[in-house]
Amino acid sequence: MIYKPNLYLTYNPHISMETNYQQPLYTIGIVAKLLGVCCATLRIWEKNDLVKPARLGKNRYYSKADLDQLEYVKKLIQKKRINIEGVKAILNTKPCWEITNCPPDVRNSCVVFKEQSKHLE
Repeated sequence: MIYKPNLYLTYNPHISMETNYQQPLYTIGIVAKLLGVCCATLRIWEKNDLVKPARLGKNRYYSKADLDQLEYVKKLIQKKRINIEGVKAILNTKPCWEITNCPPDVRNSCVVFKEQSKHLE
């Protein structure tokens, strides 16, 4: 789902949690402070397709989903010492339930599937 921002980038309690999770609200400066990285780092990660923030003119806006992904990217790069190409490979890996087409009862008992499902609720 590609989100096209409008001029009113504010939280709306009347829309679903998934939509709020995907709604771009945070500027690059705020995200940089929250993650403890500089703005240039976020631009490099964007240039290398590790995140795709929404744009309004020349300004970048990040959603909570983007922020969570960037926290994961930061962990992989700084703590696990994985290079950008390795992070891209990890982010582009399909989950096993998409590959094996496992039945719903098996999928629902999977710890990884449950964790992923939390972000969609």
